[in-house]
Amino acid sequence: MRPLTRSEIVLLTFCGLAIIVVGNLVLYKQHKVEFQKAERILADLQLRRSNPNLTQAASTPSTQAKVWKERMNWLDATMPTMTSKDQEQAKLLEMLRETALAHGLDIDGQSFMKPGGSPHYKEVAVKINLDGPERKVFQWLSEIQSPEKFLAIKFIDLDPEMRSPTLECNCNVIVAQWFKP
Repeated sequence: MRPLTRSEIVLLTFCGLAIIVVGNLVLYKQHKVEFQKAERILADLQLRRSNPNLTQAASTPSTQAKVWKERMNWLDATMPTMTSKDQEQAKLLEMLRETALAHGLDIDGQSFMKPGGSPHYKEVAVKINLDGPERKVFQWLSEIQSPEKFLAIKFIDLDPEMRSPTLECNCNVIVAQWFKP
């Protein structure tokens, strides 16, 4: 075997250095990804430590049971009872009509929806179609949705009339109210 020339030694050295540099870059990239992953986990843990609501969600089952028991007690104490489905639907529709008229909205149509529910609640719902100035429609919508009264907007279809100078808006909405089972 013949000895390597000076140019071959230089080329072999450069190839060896290139392999070492590329290997180190690959290792650095893997280390950087793992480091960023660890930083995200630490940031999440610090957030959970500083926010008691998040630590509660990740707590033991016995603590979660206590939280859910408190929520169920609140529901039992505050959720309204239903006298009759028909009466409650009529009350809900009348309340929606009164508040819509108080906001100066025109009622185009109204109807009762089929009562629903689950083992955990009973539901009555009404559908109301109205139109009026866009700002007043949005005020009315924000006013009627009330967790304290167990009212919720189940469906909404807003159709703004862009050609109108007063920014009129047609609104079809289904509002539901929940009661104790």
